[in-house]
Amino acid sequence: MTGPVSGEPVRGGSVTRTGTRDGVGSILILLALGLAFRVIIAYLLPGSGFANDIGAFQYWASNLASQGLHGFYDRDFFHDYTPGYLYVLWIVGLIGQGLGGVGDLIKVPPMLADLALAYLVWSMTLELGGSRRAARLGALIVVINPITWFDSVVWAQVDSFGLVFLLLGLRELWRDRPERSAVLTVIGALIKPQLGILIPIVAAVTIRRALRPEGGYGNEAAPARRRSTTRWETDTRGWVRIISTGVAGLGTTVLMSLPFGLSIPGLIEQIFKTAGGYPYLSVNAWNPWALVTFDGNGIANNSAWVCDMVALNCGQAFSIGAIPAVVIGTTLTLAAFLVTSLLVARRPDRQTILVGVVVLAVAFFVVPTRVHERYLFPLIALGAILAAVSWRWRIAYLLSGLATFVNMYFVLTTLYPNNPGIDDWLGTGKALGSFQVVALAAVTQAGVLAFALLQLRASAAVRLAAEVDTSGHDLADDLQADALPLVRSDSFDEDPAREEGRPAQNVELLAPVGLSRTPTSPEPSAFPIW
Repeated sequence: MTGPVSGEPVRGGSVTRTGTRDGVGSILILLALGLAFRVIIAYLLPGSGFANDIGAFQYWASNLASQGLHGFYDRDFFHDYTPGYLYVLWIVGLIGQGLGGVGDLIKVPPMLADLALAYLVWSMTLELGGSRRAARLGALIVVINPITWFDSVVWAQVDSFGLVFLLLGLRELWRDRPERSAVLTVIGALIKPQLGILIPIVAAVTIRRALRPEGGYGNEAAPARRRSTTRWETDTRGWVRIISTGVAGLGTTVLMSLPFGLSIPGLIEQIFKTAGGYPYLSVNAWNPWALVTFDGNGIANNSAWVCDMVALNCGQAFSIGAIPAVVIGTTLTLAAFLVTSLLVARRPDRQTILVGVVVLAVAFFVVPTRVHERYLFPLIALGAILAAVSWRWRIAYLLSGLATFVNMYFVLTTLYPNNPGIDDWLGTGKALGSFQVVALAAVTQAGVLAFALLQLRASAAVRLAAEVDTSGHDLADDLQADALPLVRSDSFDEDPAREEGRPAQNVELLAPVGLSRTPTSPEPSAFPIW
């Protein structure tokens, strides 16, 4: 997981800084401080977390270590996770056997994943075209964000671990390596099915670039061939890329499920079985469905779950006319995914792909029924990249994050008060669960979704590109030797003279952002107007 270096494309496919690696030191210091902070919290709150999930994770880890992977889903106990994260718990269980027990070892993977997310946000902000200062800001946002350490260290949840693979899959799609993107995206979805939000974007972008390559990178040039990119990936186009990407995703699904003795139909059954276990309008998520009151019950009204369809444990359910709420929520969700994917495919540059995934992340929290309070966690990293380069996104990120944290804090500390190592430290739990607070949070999240959808407009894309171009740039900082020169990556990577040790041909030295962008040899096609 490295950031862009000399010869690696950034926004526009044109230029990149030669000294990006020199900034790694400051990021490593930030990550080290972030790890120390999390270790201190874990030490002060030993065994803390949501009791049911902690017990399940620890039991599964021990069971996998002692009995192996195969047949896990046939064993007579509760298991509502897909195979992805069970590999991690298996390793944790094996380590726990040697240390005398699993205990708080279950917190180590998500704690480390928090740091990986910060590193990826830093790297991807640079690759999007943001300055080094903006990239550091993005990483800092993730490291100190209370949602990350509250989720991983205090709550003992694993959302950050799966999100790492979603970001890696997104970055591979940026770099026009759809097969690798499909592999990483599937791994993320098998860790947490809700992280499958990237799947329709990968499909839409891959199909667009394969069948209609003209404009297939939006305002960017096609990425130059990188040393880690194979010739086949660079040269192969057309239907074969659609097929190879599909095979990569399907093959990953089969290979990860096979050791558990789980077939593809069995995996699908497991996913639907898990979703079917919560047939409610909202499962503690403060979204618009939380505002519904039915027979005096509702999340905002009294924190009670309301059924979204008539089921085994639901004799009555909320509906609009004759249509059950689950059908309405599912239909609207599918429509949001379809429209967003088509809009991204129309102009699939890095910026638009990122905004599209953010839209789906927020939509998956706001629109469907059966949503849990932590389903908006992907926005914590995805939104941090945009917040690092845009003040408008910074406001949306702050508002959504505040609503999410309050939602999570209330659920863990107040709604379920008997969790080990957990207390209402702020003394505000009951007040936070009032109808007014829940309604404000739900309206805020819906507003953020509306804002995000509007950012897929062409005019909004132009504005964001300008913000990326000027984000956090400090002239004195950029004039340092490690920030100059800026080298055209498309000519630098492919120049045979470079391989022979001779000076690269057609290399253009560009002034840093904020100075003149006029190249020594004008080439308008390389400098799109944003």
